[in-house]
Amino acid sequence: CYHAIQLLSNAGQNDPATTLREFAENFLTLSVEEQTLFNTQTRRQIYEYSLQ
Repeated sequence: CYHAIQLLSNAGQNDPATTLREFAENFLTLSVEEQTLFNTQTRRQIYEYSLQ
């Protein structure tokens, strides 16, 4: 989620739907370990943000 938001904020004039679609397609090419690490890190970041 956090990474996707970063991509959207850095997308400039690119279509947000296209940016998210590309992110999802690229995510599916990651290994299970990389997907798990991403999910763990994102949950940690969301939790830390919620504490602020």
